[in-house]
Amino acid sequence: MMARDVYTDREFIKFSRSQVFVRVFEDANIEGARLARGFQIEGTPTLIVLDSSGKEIDRLVGGMNAHELIEALNEIFQTSKLGKYKL
Repeated sequence: MMARDVYTDREFIKFSRSQVFVRVFEDANIEGARLARGFQIEGTPTLIVLDSSGKEIDRLVGGMNAHELIEALNEIFQTSKLGKYKL
């Protein structure tokens, strides 16, 4: 489970300090359900990367470990010119 294994990983915590992350729970509140519908989320976990204007840059669907997630996000950041985190 990503909440237990990824979001508590020291390297991911360090990585997350250089980005803005918002965890949304579709099934836990009305705003989460609204956002899930708006972004057409069909499965969880889904991580959506937005630019500063709120435009979707890319999305990652499915669970992965902390290192895989950092690598996938770095690829998105590098490709979209959003910046790259140094491991």
